[in-house]
This record gives sequence, structure tokens and C-alpha cells, in this order.
Amino acid sequence: MNTSVKEEIYVSTDVEADGPIPGPHSMLSFASAAYTSDKRLVATFSANLETLPEATAHPVQAAWWKTQPQAWAASRQSLQAPQQALTDYVAWVEALPVVTVCNASPQTHII
Repeated sequence: MNTSVKEEIYVSTDVEADGPIPGPHSMLSFASAAYTSDKRLVATFSANLETLPEATAHPVQAAWWKTQPQAWAASRQSLQAPQQALTDYVAWVEALPVVTVCNASPQTHII
């Protein structure tokens, strides 16, 4: 029996978008924080994304963003192409030092 236990890292991610459906709407930004089970912060990653060329904001989200001018301004700084940001994100996750558990309601994925 293998008695070695690897420490797990839990990745929590938040996404900001201008609508509920990818494609017709854009993901504006996302950020992740990686923690050990004893709540020690290991690393963070964040990216603000260029909007998709054919996408438009959903009216409900557009109205909400108008009530959040500081958050909107922050999400529009240092924009990256989505493809590059996600490539960088995959590299960040793969560089984490131990088994990584990504939780997403209602599923959990072990990487």
C-alpha cells in the first residue's frame, strides 16, 4: 500500500463577464488564487481580456456594469487577447507544485 500523501492545492476562480453565454457575450476578466488545505496562499493569477469581436453586452449586465464604474475601469486595463491569457493560465496551473483541485459548482476537477 502506498502511504505517501501529496499535499493538495485548491484553486478558487472568479470570472467577470458582460453576459451569461460565452460567444454572444465576452468574459471580461478572471482571477484565481491557489491555497493549501491549511489556507496558505500559494499563488495568484489574473487577466483582463479583450472582448470578442462579434460579442455584445447583454442588456442586464450592461446596466449593472454602469452602476460599477470603478470595477468596469479596472476590468478594462492592461487587456490581453483571450487566447494568450488562457495559454498563460494553463501554464500557471501546471506550474503549481502539487496535486491541484479546481472546484466549480457542481463539479470538482483534479489536475
